[in-house]
Parts: sequence; structure tokens; C-alpha cells
Amino acid sequence: MAIVYDGPVLPDDLTTFVRAVPQPANFILNQVLPDVHVQSNEIDLGQITRTNRTARFRAYDANLHVAQRDVAQVTRVTLPPLSDSLSMGELERLKIEFARTGGTNQNAFIDAIYNDATTLTRYVQNRMELARGDVLTDGKFTLTGEGGLTLEADFGIPAGNFVTPATLWSTTATADILGDLNTWVTYYINLNGYAPDGMWISRQTLTQMLSNTALRQSAATLVGTAAFLSRQQLDQSLASHGLPGIKGVYDANVDVDGTTTRTVPANKVIFVPPPGTPFGRTVWGITATALELVNSGEAELSFEDAPGIVGVVEKSGPPYREYTFVDSVGMPVIDNPRALMIATVA
Repeated sequence: MAIVYDGPVLPDDLTTFVRAVPQPANFILNQVLPDVHVQSNEIDLGQITRTNRTARFRAYDANLHVAQRDVAQVTRVTLPPLSDSLSMGELERLKIEFARTGGTNQNAFIDAIYNDATTLTRYVQNRMELARGDVLTDGKFTLTGEGGLTLEADFGIPAGNFVTPATLWSTTATADILGDLNTWVTYYINLNGYAPDGMWISRQTLTQMLSNTALRQSAATLVGTAAFLSRQQLDQSLASHGLPGIKGVYDANVDVDGTTTRTVPANKVIFVPPPGTPFGRTVWGITATALELVNSGEAELSFEDAPGIVGVVEKSGPPYREYTFVDSVGMPVIDNPRALMIATVA
């Protein structure tokens, strides 16, 4: 295929456009794993085992204590391509009309390209949100034969960070949610030296918490125990017990080959560290398409601006066909595996 540099929508314009397409409002996992752009198609994953050590008091003129270094392990990973295209079936009809009318129908031609680019950008956003959910669910980024690629990046979440209650929270009459959370938070503090900032839950889990007998009794008033807690009462109860609050209720789903698929299973609770604590990111690198634009001399895209999603029109043939093509490379990454805790509660 060859990039079309003299079409009605130039590669620079289409790339600027696709980078401005807003992410769906219900896709919020980039709050947990924020977008980061790197000037490469590879990243070094530095897994560092950090220990909450102390310095040493010493007598005057005594030898200085020599501290142990944290253990570091670096792995280089090539960012996998994430892209999609649409054949310009409609555009072929519009080009015929464009030729027949002597060039007076160009706006419809341009609109069709931008409409396809919007659709394809949404597809890329959907797949990356699904990838973020995958990483936050099991601590691994896994591809199994997708587009011919099989890959597993295991970020090394400690086994103790995967927790399950003795009684599942779906058993609302007897589940000890407060006891479970206290046990898990105590473990998390002993491991990291700080408490989790909060937890991301599904609406299913929220309903189970609001109807939990022990939680309702803990919020009981002089007039008795309510059949259900309010969200405000639940938040107050968690805070009064010194437990992490609910950062958000998350229920996004995407279509995967005709099947509606949740980005995060409804039975998972995800604990994340306080703001400012090293944790994770969504890394976007430089695609081969972006490098082609940079090196072409026909586009204004600079190397500094190359990282991230790009959009172009491509032509192949004969028989000649044109495609709208949106391209990216990237993946979600956990940099501090000890800071992620995942509970399976139902």
C-alpha cells in the first residue's frame, strides 16, 4: 500500500483529527493507567522490588551504615501494533460522482473520510480500554493469536495481592465485607508502607455492599436497621472504619467479534495506590506509519510529534482501492506491581 499525499484529506490533517477524537465518557481506566507517549516502539519494563527500609542512627565518628539496594529487573518489550482500516466502498461511489460533476462534490468525499477515521479511532480506543481492563484484572497483558500475535507481559503482581473472601460478597447475609477489607488493607500496608487510595468496583458489587447485613447493622440508628444502605451511608461507614473509599463504579463494555464483553469482570474489586505513587501507564509509541510520514518529506509531522495514533488514506492495486487507515502501537504497563491488589468477591 502507498500513503496518499495528494488526496482531499492530507495525512497531517487526518492525524490531527484522529488525535482529537474524544474518548467515550465511560472509558475511565486511563485515570488509573494514564496515557504516556514515548519516542520509540519499545519500552524498558523496570520491575523494582522496593523495601521500606530505614537509615541508621550512629555514634559520632562511627562508620556509616551501607544500605542494601532495591532489586531491579529490566525487560525490553516491543510495543504491539494496534490499528484498523475501512475499505472506501462509499468513497469509490463518491469519487465517480466527483468526476461526473466536475469536482463539485468534494465535501461529501472529505466527510466520508473523516467519518471512517472517527469510527476507526473509536475501535482503537475500545481495544486499548479492554487491554487496560485485562492488565488491571490479572496483572498481565495477554494476546492469544490476535492478528497473528501471541504475547504475554507478566508484570509480576505478588501472589498475596490476589485475594478472595472466605464468604463471597454475593452472600449478603453472612459476608464479612468490613473484616475482609480490613485484612486486605493491613496486608497492603505491610507490603507497601501505605494504604490503598481506594477501590474500583462494579454496580453489582456496589449493590452487594449496600445490601450487606453486617454493613447495614454497622450503620444502624435508633430506629433500626435499614433494608439497604444509601451510598452516602456506605461511604461514611468505610471512612469510619479507616478503610479505602470507592473511587468509582465502572461497568464499561465493548463489542468483541459480535460479543458484548466487559472490560473488567463484574466480580472484581481493584485497589490502587495514592495519587503521586508510581504505579502504571498506557504507553503509546511511534508507528511505522508515523515514521513514513516523518521521512517522506511530504508531510509536516515531526519526529517529536510522531508518537501516538496516526491516520492516513492508503491506496493499493491493481485493482485500485483506497482505505482509511488508523494506526498506533502501545500497551498498558504496570510499573509498581506491589501497588495493585485484585479481589474476586463474587
